[in-house]
Amino acid sequence: MTTLLHGNYSEASRKEFIRLKNEAKTKDIRLLDGRTLDPASLTQAVESHSLFGGDTIIFIENLFGKLGRKLKLIESLARIINESRTDIVLWEDKEVGVTVLKNLPHAKVTLFKIPSVIFQLLDGIAPGATIRVLPPEAPEIIFSMIVRRIRQLIQLRDGVIPEGLQGWQASRLTRQAKLFTMDRLLTMYKTLLDMEYSIKNGSSPFTINQCVEQFLIDL
Repeated sequence: MTTLLHGNYSEASRKEFIRLKNEAKTKDIRLLDGRTLDPASLTQAVESHSLFGGDTIIFIENLFGKLGRKLKLIESLARIINESRTDIVLWEDKEVGVTVLKNLPHAKVTLFKIPSVIFQLLDGIAPGATIRVLPPEAPEIIFSMIVRRIRQLIQLRDGVIPEGLQGWQASRLTRQAKLFTMDRLLTMYKTLLDMEYSIKNGSSPFTINQCVEQFLIDL
């Protein structure tokens, strides 16, 4: 069976990708970087048998996202996957196009889209803002998206357009970035990184949810 996880909610899709890997620990797991795969190397990966004689499952990251409109290459890679008898899990860090989906007709596809309530929270980050209610999504995901948004604002404040942003997104985030000085953005970013480090090493007395709340209160 082929499973495809994709969408702009990469934190959630990545979490599911890792869950599936952990679930497959009894199998022979092969991890492949899709950005370096061509039809020949993909064929070799899916046709080679397990050294231990057990079931094999292949996890491939970002196989199709890099291809753009290279229709023949998409069709060639998809054909290899469709003809394989090996379980394959594909993870893309963004939403794939219709061409890819059409060429994987039998895949189990899950689209992860960022809930609008999270965008509302991120767009509401401004000096003196009052954000009282956090979205119900996992606090780890919300925290990572706040970190990414502040990083994007720093780049835009410095005149650099972050990779992957559409023109309209860059314009909107540029307006948000101008609400802060560069020093303030850098301080906010350092605060978030310090919070993340203290949570990971167990030195923080607060939960990640409490850290998010404190960060938003201090805006």
